[in-house]
Amino acid sequence: MTSATSPHRLFAAILPAVLLAILPVTARAQFADCGAAGYLGGVDDRMAGTTLSCDEAVRFTITTPRGPREVRIITDADDSSADLSGRVAGIRTGIERAAAALMSIGEGAPGNITVWAADLTAPEDAAGITDGVTHPVGRSDGECAIAVYPGADTPFAIAHEFFHCVQYATYGTRTDRSASAWWAEGSAEWFANLALPGTANSDADAGTFDAVSPDTALTAMDQEAVVFFFWLDQRFGPSMVMALMAAMPDSNSEAAQQDALAGLLAEDDFRHFAEDYLDRTIRQPGGRAIASTPFPGDIYAWSESRTHEIRADRFVLARAQAEFACGRWSIERSGEHGTWRVSRDEAPWEEMPDRLTVEDGAPARYRIAAFGTGADGFAVSIEATRDACVACAAVVAESESARCLIGTWHLEAGGYGAQIGEALRSTGLYDTVTYPDLEAVLVIGADGTYSFPGTPEETVLSTRAPSGDLHIGYGTLAHETSGTWSVDGDTLTLCESYAHVEIDLTLTSPDTPLERFRTAGGPEDMPPLRRERTFTCSDAALSLVEDIPFSPTVTWDYSRAE
Repeated sequence: MTSATSPHRLFAAILPAVLLAILPVTARAQFADCGAAGYLGGVDDRMAGTTLSCDEAVRFTITTPRGPREVRIITDADDSSADLSGRVAGIRTGIERAAAALMSIGEGAPGNITVWAADLTAPEDAAGITDGVTHPVGRSDGECAIAVYPGADTPFAIAHEFFHCVQYATYGTRTDRSASAWWAEGSAEWFANLALPGTANSDADAGTFDAVSPDTALTAMDQEAVVFFFWLDQRFGPSMVMALMAAMPDSNSEAAQQDALAGLLAEDDFRHFAEDYLDRTIRQPGGRAIASTPFPGDIYAWSESRTHEIRADRFVLARAQAEFACGRWSIERSGEHGTWRVSRDEAPWEEMPDRLTVEDGAPARYRIAAFGTGADGFAVSIEATRDACVACAAVVAESESARCLIGTWHLEAGGYGAQIGEALRSTGLYDTVTYPDLEAVLVIGADGTYSFPGTPEETVLSTRAPSGDLHIGYGTLAHETSGTWSVDGDTLTLCESYAHVEIDLTLTSPDTPLERFRTAGGPEDMPPLRRERTFTCSDAALSLVEDIPFSPTVTWDYSRAE
């Protein structure tokens, strides 16, 4: 007699089939045989043609934006290291943290991954450097193989290598070009910080960036380019990092890399990178400040009128310092390539002003942040012209020739008075000519001001009429002037801003009453009257020479007052 089938047994038999019908099932990954000869030759040259007593320590599934992937961690079955299980656990943590970070981006995926927890000493690279982690090798079957060595299999390092697997799976040969190192390594280091935020693992990279960035193009860097990827994520989000990698060409030419990068962002964006870097506002994912101390750039100083040219190669983060001494400056720029702005005393970034006034005291210093993505890189010529009519004690103090001028000087020979007197005598119209020099005393101050005190000087002019009658004019003249002074080479510039004239003359003749003419005053709100005189100066003597168009040259010979 046949017994009836139990309902419970029937349910138990049908349930697996029902579940298989309604639940998605992922086929188990078909990894290559890790014990086959030469399997690990791609990640460690010492393993070429060699077999590994392969032990699959653990296999697990990760979720990626493109579906599930399988990961296995393999070891040498003969490895009896006491910390082997801890190493395997750390590797798994790194993979799982990396997978979660990739899901947060929502783009990209690796192939299936094999990680060999090697028990060998890490090999040296071509430069004799040992980093303990080999770069993943993408296999023709889509698998990504990684070798890690004792002491280097931290979760952070594993996350970095995981991202290389993503790059290989997505961009293939573009990833392992020598010209691609800047973005392949820089973005992988960024990703590791995204997966494990707040770590100090990239501090050394920031220091290297500080050291090389003043004269090395971004596209000629290696892992230190992570500073740029930190900024790129901070400003645009992680999808921009993925977009950058997608935009890179399958070319081993740095110029091609630069052309592609220039097409991804506006030139002003790169200038913002320069500004944020110099401001030290770039942070890692998670908010940790990067350990960066930027070099502010060479100092281009203006203590007198001159032109400085500032240049940097294409894709070099250019920086400089423009320092202006006391004075009023007119600034012009020319020959510009690329984009740049300035910041004075840590103030917000702005365009270089066309006019600038710097008071006595510390010079004004501008930081310059610049970037050039075109073939000519960055270049600008800055011409700053100092207004000679602005008094600056600091400028006087710094110039040896200017310091010689400081003091009180008495005229010994020459000057306007002597020349005017000679001209009057040469006419033959006057019997007597006594004409004073109105600049008989010159006082030059250390504060950048000067004066001609203009004490009253005797004046006499007499002439005889055809009848023989004598006509005489006599009295005093005083002309006080003051203003500011400056020197440029051997040229003394006097900018007269104040003038006061006093005249007291008496005119006599035989047939007219005595006449007296008196007046005093001067122009008000007069613009500075500028005079330029070449000079030679010593402890005891000062000589000034003024060339006036269409007029004779005038010379003043002064002696220093005791």
